[in-house]
Amino acid sequence: MSSNRLIVFVKNKLITLDTILPILLEIKVKHNVSSDVVVFDQLAHDAINKNIVIKDILNFVGKEIFITKGEKTTILRRFYILTNLFKLSLKMISGAKIVHFGHLNIWPLKVFAILFNKNVFQMQGNAYDFKHGMFSTVIKKETLLYPVGFNIIIFSKNIEDTGFSHVKNNRKVYYFGETRTRSFWVDYIDSKSNFYFEKYHKDVDISKGVIVFILGTIDALEYKKNLFHDTIEALKLLNPETPILLKPHAYTEVDTVINAISGYNNFHITYLHPSVLCTVSKAFISNNFSNTLADAHSYGIPTIEYSNYDKDKIKKTKGYSVENKFVTYFVNNNKSKFYKIIKSIDSKVYIRGNFKGYDRSDNGLFYALCGNFFKQ
Repeated sequence: MSSNRLIVFVKNKLITLDTILPILLEIKVKHNVSSDVVVFDQLAHDAINKNIVIKDILNFVGKEIFITKGEKTTILRRFYILTNLFKLSLKMISGAKIVHFGHLNIWPLKVFAILFNKNVFQMQGNAYDFKHGMFSTVIKKETLLYPVGFNIIIFSKNIEDTGFSHVKNNRKVYYFGETRTRSFWVDYIDSKSNFYFEKYHKDVDISKGVIVFILGTIDALEYKKNLFHDTIEALKLLNPETPILLKPHAYTEVDTVINAISGYNNFHITYLHPSVLCTVSKAFISNNFSNTLADAHSYGIPTIEYSNYDKDKIKKTKGYSVENKFVTYFVNNNKSKFYKIIKSIDSKVYIRGNFKGYDRSDNGLFYALCGNFFKQ
């Protein structure tokens, strides 16, 4: 009998889990197929547990398998890895479908892709039609590994814009489209938004909209530190009744953030999912291009990339963001220009958006993943 579970190997950065989570949610609700999400890295495990919405959805659709259990001792670490992989292999033998983002193209996990190649699906790493990832790959002359499994899942309209441009015709390619703009995901987020704000940010008045500042690393490089503090200082000059929600990345130095916003009651650190933040936001800001800007752009929210591109990068992008179609305002190291833009946005009356997402076909992907458990 086939297994009614998916096995999903996600990478250390949450972008891969973020990409597939709407699919896992929709499959669980519509077809009652659960998912084992395999995580190797301690940082990814911690990030999942901090991201309240992701953690809740993951518990609903299945479970996280922290394959190393964070063990530092080599012998115990290997024991946990081997034990968990053995348990997963039994599910693979019983017919479970396997989704990954490149893990199974490399030894030793490659053995699973060879043995169960017809049940292996390699997925594009992000849910939007981004170009900057492939641009970087070309610049760095990175070698694209050939997928061992039989199935490919892409979200970009053109396979040439993905990491599968070199894949030959003997692979089954499923074009799924953007996962986080599907109406099923948007409806779910809308239904949970008030609950999450009431539970985790009860002291924040969201009725007039909030400004979201998406954070990355701060202290690692001087220019990143300067951009962060410039942004904070500009936001402090806005209407003190406007809530500013700062969303840390797994790598963000949170102590630096706490010190920077100390004494300002309208600044709040949040661990809510960007999709939830989109439901009440009047602007999204980032100090580099962030994938979350694409989420905000989909909701019709103004997005601001306040960065510091060097001359070569500016020349290559012709003075725009690396992903210009998702960025409403691109400001390159000009604090006064950035402040004027954000002040103008803040001064406008907030009207909550009514984005409902898009009804799209899954192009046969759900049937392929759910097998005998597919509900017509």
